Amino acid sequence: MDTKKNINIWKTLQKVPAGTMFVPLIIGAIITTVCQGFFKFDLWSTLGNPMKDMFSSTGQMLIIGLMLFCTGTQLKLSDMKDALRRGVLLILVRLGVAYLLCALFYMAFGYDGILGVSFLAFVCAVTSANAALYMGIISPFGDKADKASFGIMLICSMPLLPLLFLGFYGKAGFGEAQVMQIVSLIIPFILGMILGNMDAEIRKVFAGGNAIILPFLGFEFGSTINLIEAFKMIPQGLLLSVIYFIVVITPSYVFERTVLHRPGYASFASGSLAGVALVIPSMAAASNTAFEPYVTSAVAVLAFVLAVTNILCPFMVKFILSKHPANEQPKVSGEKASTVAK
Repeated sequence: MDTKKNINIWKTLQKVPAGTMFVPLIIGAIITTVCQGFFKFDLWSTLGNPMKDMFSSTGQMLIIGLMLFCTGTQLKLSDMKDALRRGVLLILVRLGVAYLLCALFYMAFGYDGILGVSFLAFVCAVTSANAALYMGIISPFGDKADKASFGIMLICSMPLLPLLFLGFYGKAGFGEAQVMQIVSLIIPFILGMILGNMDAEIRKVFAGGNAIILPFLGFEFGSTINLIEAFKMIPQGLLLSVIYFIVVITPSYVFERTVLHRPGYASFASGSLAGVALVIPSMAAASNTAFEPYVTSAVAVLAFVLAVTNILCPFMVKFILSKHPANEQPKVSGEKASTVAK
């Protein structure tokens, strides 16, 4: 008789906010910090594939593509109206405020910025959103419209928008390659949606797909975080982290609560920096030499903000849910109440 005790690793992970993604992220960050910070070598590059693409950032876009496909299969066309209404409106509010403040920041402080936070670092931070962590956080309790917003949220994660914005302050790179980057993100989502609506069995098969994918994606995001480099810029990183939370969360949260009449967790779930934000400074400097002196410091500050926001974001969502549960009904009357509560 087998009396071996089950360790319940999966149940333990689920007790942590976004634990199936967050815990692997921390493990990945620790491995990266030890290997690159102390021993000066890249473990995953040394091991090669398949380990490299499974656990480092090189396989990140493949995992995101699979997640987009799985998410698309779960979306019924009848859910699209509410998903687009929520996702697009929240992003418009969020990005509108962010880019307005970026323009004001440049007008007030120029390229150099203030208190060690350059214009380049500021733009790359406040215009970023980690769509994958958003999906990991809202998966256990979000409705189908929340999950469908993942595809829209990914637009915030890509370098396209900040590079477009930085183009107004120099010659930023934008062309066919960047357009195709957006298209390549949309296609897996649409393909999954078409197949899921054509065949209900396909929807069932891929229903648990994201639960399988999230731990690997968390590990891959963690592989981009070197805790030693992040902690070198603690003062600037703390300042920009506070600014990030205020600029990114406050406007969308107020809008979500007062206009959309939702609990507000979606605004907090999207309040973390995407790992791709760390490569934007180099991309901007490649097409505008005026940014070159600020690349190194910007990446260091962004690495700290990445660590802080990705760690705190799940706990802030848990706090908001304790105040406003996911199934909270809006305090509006009549037919409108049943509509916005969806």
